[in-house]
Amino acid sequence: MWKGAALKIGGKGRIRERFYVLGHPHFPVYFLDGETPVLFDAGITALGRRYEADLKPLLGGRTPEYLFLTHSHFDHVGAAAHFKRIWPKMKIACSARAVEILARPGVIRRIRDLNSIEIQKTQSLNGTTGHEDRYEPFEVDLVLSPGHKLQLEQGLSVKALYTPGHTWDFMSYWVAQKRLLVGSEAVGTDHGNGFIMSDFPADYDAFCRSLEYLSHLDVEILCQGHVLVLTDEDARTHLQRSLRQAVKVGSMIEEFLRAERGNIERTVSRLKAVEFDVRFFPNPSRPI
Repeated sequence: MWKGAALKIGGKGRIRERFYVLGHPHFPVYFLDGETPVLFDAGITALGRRYEADLKPLLGGRTPEYLFLTHSHFDHVGAAAHFKRIWPKMKIACSARAVEILARPGVIRRIRDLNSIEIQKTQSLNGTTGHEDRYEPFEVDLVLSPGHKLQLEQGLSVKALYTPGHTWDFMSYWVAQKRLLVGSEAVGTDHGNGFIMSDFPADYDAFCRSLEYLSHLDVEILCQGHVLVLTDEDARTHLQRSLRQAVKVGSMIEEFLRAERGNIERTVSRLKAVEFDVRFFPNPSRPI
């Protein structure tokens, strides 16, 4: 069992024994080493070679057995095809709904467009170089159903947890023996400034139900979709804080809808002003 001081880790490298974050904290790929090495998520296309460079010394000639994808957004599947070219025996795993979404021509075009935009942006990430590789679609080798458990080695397994809300195809991954949860955006995102972003473009109620379910896990390592990895007490308290934040946001939406007489566009504008603009682009004259 991992033990250590509670931490919020924003960087790349070793998190705990046999567990690493690769690439860049804005677009992380997670690596669990062992007899059966596995990856979680595939970041953005522009950082594909960066992930590869970080991972190869840890693998020492081995091949990752699985790449577990949480959901079909561009910044979580971007380097999957790149990984498959390097390690053709690696099996890509995700939900059935993600398989269906990722096969749509319009989705492929959209993912390509968004990953292309990130090529230039990565130049501003400290010590990171983006490559002008084009996103390519890929075949999924293993379709995961809710509760699907894969034995990696004696006493170590990965369980797929269906946690919709951020998207409808969302799978979180639970390694019970390590108390490791790869929750990505299903757990909200702590940006390191005391603010947790609740991100539920698919469905608010589903997001809250998923977060409520995950909050009952005895988590020791919590992997967000972006920015930070949280450990020990920080990981456990994050889940409760994130749920409270989601409830707060839901109440604000109801309040704004009433005030704006059901006008969704004005409601969204007000929510953005309170929950996004002030948090990420604060005006010194206005308290956060």
